[in-house]
Amino acid sequence: MKRYIRCTAIATIVWIVLLSGHASAATDSNAHAALPLAAAAMVSPLSTSPVAPIETPSIPCNIVFETDRDGNHEVYSMAPDGSQMRNLTENPAYDAEPDWSPDGSRIAFVSNRSMDERESGNYILIMDADGSNVHPLTFEDDSAAPDWSHDGSQITYSHHGDIYIIPADGSGPSINLTKSSEQEMQPAWSPDDSQIAWLRKEGDQTWLFVMNADGSHVQQLTQNGNVYDVFWTIDGEIFTHWDHPDGVCSNCVMQADGSNVRNAGGKGGIQQYLPFKTVDGERVECVSVDILTGDEEIYLVGDIYPDNFLNLTKHPGIDHNPDWPATCLSGFEGVRPEKAPIPVAAPTETKPVLLLGYAGDTRAQWQRKLNFQKACDELAIPCIYGEIPALLSANISALVLNSSPETITNSSAALQEAVDRGIPVFVLDAEIDIDGVYTITADHDEMLRTTLNILFQASGRSGEFAYFDFNPSQKDAQRIQNLLEKEYPDIQVVTTDTQRYNFNQDEFIFNDLVSAYPSLKAVWTNAAYTSAVFGIVNNISDPDRYPMLTCDSTKEGFYIWKDRITEHPGFSCVAVSNPPGIAYDAVHAAHFLLNGETIDATALGGSYGNAFLVDFPVITNDNLLDALAVIEYEDDDFHTDRLMSPDEIRDRWFE
Repeated sequence: MKRYIRCTAIATIVWIVLLSGHASAATDSNAHAALPLAAAAMVSPLSTSPVAPIETPSIPCNIVFETDRDGNHEVYSMAPDGSQMRNLTENPAYDAEPDWSPDGSRIAFVSNRSMDERESGNYILIMDADGSNVHPLTFEDDSAAPDWSHDGSQITYSHHGDIYIIPADGSGPSINLTKSSEQEMQPAWSPDDSQIAWLRKEGDQTWLFVMNADGSHVQQLTQNGNVYDVFWTIDGEIFTHWDHPDGVCSNCVMQADGSNVRNAGGKGGIQQYLPFKTVDGERVECVSVDILTGDEEIYLVGDIYPDNFLNLTKHPGIDHNPDWPATCLSGFEGVRPEKAPIPVAAPTETKPVLLLGYAGDTRAQWQRKLNFQKACDELAIPCIYGEIPALLSANISALVLNSSPETITNSSAALQEAVDRGIPVFVLDAEIDIDGVYTITADHDEMLRTTLNILFQASGRSGEFAYFDFNPSQKDAQRIQNLLEKEYPDIQVVTTDTQRYNFNQDEFIFNDLVSAYPSLKAVWTNAAYTSAVFGIVNNISDPDRYPMLTCDSTKEGFYIWKDRITEHPGFSCVAVSNPPGIAYDAVHAAHFLLNGETIDATALGGSYGNAFLVDFPVITNDNLLDALAVIEYEDDDFHTDRLMSPDEIRDRWFE
């Protein structure tokens, strides 16, 4: 069963959820017969003949995974100790999302390579375990997320926002199970093949659903839209990364009907639900995650390894989406975690149990929360979420507050109470003058200075300039005005009128701006980036007259920017990202402080001398494609990011 997770590389943000694994259980090959091809939406059947299975590999736990180490995405295999590394696809096309057949004889994967009469696009292909006998299974483009049924008879996958199933041997047509107007994705078979769980996405919200394998009895299992993935546990429950609305869990496990929701634990503990068996028969967890290396690697996680993690891939490329056949798990069938506890060695010394709290969560800043949990998982520290009074009642060891200038003052009494209790506080991106409270932020003056320097360099630091502050609480306009007076005396500000030129509400108003000021050299805005982009390229025919813009630092903004460069030579932009990675940095800083490290007073700055300053990504035309490649597989609203490594944090902020 394929496992999807939100992984975050140090250079990104990436999104990236922080844990992946495999929960396929070894099942009786006769446990579930092939589903009847009942009335359903049919598509063109394959013309290929059924594929004869090959013998099971000698090492049934061989791992397949996706990697870009060869300059494009390929499917590799390796032994469960990381040896016998082999490129199975060896094709210049995009080959990704591998999924083993339960017996280890074949692999389903996604590819955009040209085969047969298909149009260009991503399709599900099948190959033997050694990479031979590659042949197409589906004829729907935009296919993704193949998952093999445990009896080996069928494969489920997503296509254009619906969930499909198809006979794995290509002997019949595919069936659309959902026929939905929503975005349905990441289908996963239950261990007994009686149900399929999947995710439904609407806008920036995602819910978890389950249905019978014939598409009947659809149930929604989660109440809010903060679900990131879905897996089946070894004993037929459901595991998901979910921001539970009542704070019950973020690593959540529940019954298949959505009942009995509980916390599954952190890294190493998840092996009870999503296990992997090593060559020595040990039960551990297999994950793809970025731990200090700046790229995703595939690890085995368990207390049998020094520091809990064993890196199997050890390569600067992105290695993720590991998968292995159900035969790997022989002996685990039907074993519930509470009946088979994992033995834990007695500690050699007594250490205080740390508990970190996160307050001030907002949907718009989901990356900060994701990065917070990423650091918690890396350190194997339990972390909880909620309002500050509730977190203090839970006896947290340190508090991380996601804040902003308009809310920080309202939290001052609660923050003072935390400090009075001896609890260190780390505030994200806002400053407050309380001893014992530390801010982690990028230098906003320096962010603006960097942006303006790039905007004005093409015009020789002179000429007409317009700036629009649609978020006054951030005080960007005041900062810009101060910098203009001190450092850019030859820049002529022609307008800052967000009422007259409110392209944040009416994108066509930007047309009036470029008509009123045809000699504009640069335009700065902190909202409505897309309206500004199209307002220029649609209203100025001469590329030499394009003013330089500020662009959005998200994946969606980068794609709009890239397309404009391609279509309109002369278009130029700059994007400076306020990195969500400050939440990750805060966890590691709190961990160092709680473990006796001393803060270096010379590292503190800011208005009150209590701020740790972080570096921020700067994107221009010159490095846009590189930045886009890093976040290519993240959500559209994913901001380019930077996370400091723990070594950087210790060296820069502690004595």
